[in-house]
Amino acid sequence: MLSESNIFIYLKHKRNEKKEEMTGVKSATVWGWGDRFEDVKTNCEKYVRKRWKGTTEECLIYFSGRERDEGIGLDIATYTSNKEKIGDLAERLFYSMVFAGNAKVYSITIQLFEDVFSSNEIYRDSMEEVEKKLKEREVAIAEKFNDPKVRQVAQGRRISFIPQINLLCELESEYANKIVIELIHEDFDKIKDLLNNLSEELIKEGLAERILGYKLGRSTEDLKVGDIDILEDEVLVWII
Repeated sequence: MLSESNIFIYLKHKRNEKKEEMTGVKSATVWGWGDRFEDVKTNCEKYVRKRWKGTTEECLIYFSGRERDEGIGLDIATYTSNKEKIGDLAERLFYSMVFAGNAKVYSITIQLFEDVFSSNEIYRDSMEEVEKKLKEREVAIAEKFNDPKVRQVAQGRRISFIPQINLLCELESEYANKIVIELIHEDFDKIKDLLNNLSEELIKEGLAERILGYKLGRSTEDLKVGDIDILEDEVLVWII
């Protein structure tokens, strides 16, 4: 099983792995934690100057990080077809993520596509629909994971299932083709608070126009037991 400290890293790895599998396009890390903040723009521009081809239709700049206080996983994917905007776009989003998102940015990666890949990134559920699906998922998780193995570990203790929530938010942008924010945490209210702060900042700074919608990022079928904490009168089952 994964320890609690590795759950977040596991989710990040699996998501990035799935994106590369879907597109067949490898990503390149252009900035990592420990590099100078002022190198974000320079590094992105250097990579694009070297790799952009005549057939390139769109660039994905992907920021992977984590909010400092609550440990909320925070990723931003932004797409543009304007080669000249990439450095400025990356720098402005980076500082919005650091300050408005209160985030530690672990890495920035770039992918170049020979089509407009962002047209596949459509998340248009309302918040009410998301909250309804979360309640339905709680019931499905209890049915799926309340099995003999878990009950054996619990030894009569109360069992609480704590699922990691992946919330995707699609934002309309005139400055970029599209911006997508993804947040990962078990507390949905904390996810919403952070999303409100960050989206308001992006709109205020002219990077986004409005929120188009939301979507839960993972279905019940994709989930697995990540860790089990045995307390005095309760067993916490972390679902990832």
